Amino acid sequence: MRLPLTSLLLLLVPVFVSAQDDDNWPSLSYLRSDYKAVSVVAHVRIQEAVITGRVGGYENWKVSAVVLEQFKGKFKKGYTIEYFHGAEAGLKREHFDGEKIVFLLSEREPKTKEIRYSVLENSTLPSTPDRLRKLRLIRKQALKSRASR
Repeated sequence: MRLPLTSLLLLLVPVFVSAQDDDNWPSLSYLRSDYKAVSVVAHVRIQEAVITGRVGGYENWKVSAVVLEQFKGKFKKGYTIEYFHGAEAGLKREHFDGEKIVFLLSEREPKTKEIRYSVLENSTLPSTPDRLRKLRLIRKQALKSRASR
């Protein structure tokens, strides 16, 4: 008996959600993959999040946050950064409270040439000591690799 794709996805969602609540998740290799895919990785404290638009069943949030620790990119501790986060409609504002680890893509606005940051899909994580330790290790390895080139 084959399950339709939507049924299979519904079965997997609770596993993904519970994995995000596990302080040891994600693995070092998972974090390293996301680290390589983006321009900015930072531990931040969110100051403000507001919905800027809706398309279909999705909302676009504009988030302002203070950098607590930088792992990759140009933003240093104490800088305020602004980025966009797409999410399914109905996500509560409280989702954006507190400290998070963000993985940000960058793109240049065609008209203004300004850089705009957006969250890598499914990458924003609550800050935990284990995740911060893993990211410090990844940053250290990336710096060593860059220095040896």
